[in-house]
Amino acid sequence: RLATAVRTGIRFLDNVLTENYFPIEECREVGHKSRRIGLGVMGLHYMLVKLNLRYGSEKCLEFLERLFSTIRNEAYLASIYLAEEKGSFPAFDVNKFLNEEFAKTLPPRIRMLIKQKGIRNAVLLTCPPTGTISMVMGTSTGIEPIFAPIYKRRYRKGNAWAEEIIVDPLLKEFFLAGTEFSRLKDIFVGAYDVTPSEHMAVQATIQKFIDSALSKTINLPSTATAEEFSDTALIYASNLKGLTVYREGSKENAPLVPIELTEEVLKSYVNTDVQTQVSDGAACTIGSGECGA
Repeated sequence: RLATAVRTGIRFLDNVLTENYFPIEECREVGHKSRRIGLGVMGLHYMLVKLNLRYGSEKCLEFLERLFSTIRNEAYLASIYLAEEKGSFPAFDVNKFLNEEFAKTLPPRIRMLIKQKGIRNAVLLTCPPTGTISMVMGTSTGIEPIFAPIYKRRYRKGNAWAEEIIVDPLLKEFFLAGTEFSRLKDIFVGAYDVTPSEHMAVQATIQKFIDSALSKTINLPSTATAEEFSDTALIYASNLKGLTVYREGSKENAPLVPIELTEEVLKSYVNTDVQTQVSDGAACTIGSGECGA
């Protein structure tokens, strides 16, 4: 089923590129010359939770190796068969393509098929953030861990600030289904529960199988130092295309604040409707431009 979904997705994206409207002819020429597309994923952490795999653990990394190698292989096979059906991308040069660093990591059979049949798309895969569409679909974003099992959300409501306590929907589902709290505590880890090293290990593992780049944030605790981060980053730097870092507390009035997951806290909020506390309207005056953020 995963192979079918990947192959369908590649064909769909290639068709979108063909039918897409380009604002100027030069854009159309560049787009069609390489036929770059970007099939991605979302909901990775929710899947890991359902498989009882802690985000960033050794078993998680082993699973990600198998998962993303499958996605890569099926995506490339789909593009090869599309090339056989519709032709390779116009700029395709088999020797140049197969000598690219990423192409050298492809399985021998796929490299052989590219040599025989060509390939429809110069680039096939990416990992976008999927922030809004993940909210619409009710799942975790991209390849990121959930922000926190329970957290406080601060947002604008009219001319004032409002706050609410959010319990992750999947955590709530598992808890109400009778899952033991010890298991919930182990697998429902938030962005700050995952160590910087685990964050980078996940990114580096997935990057091996993605020919474009990843959207991934490395969340650092407020106590992190530049030296500690540098030492960790150097371990994984050769396997990453880039790093996005957010240090806890680096911005005042952060919109999301994690709350420690305890059984008592979970019980107190899991069956409670959204708790909203609106601050004094004077704290956020639109006219003056002073909104405390």
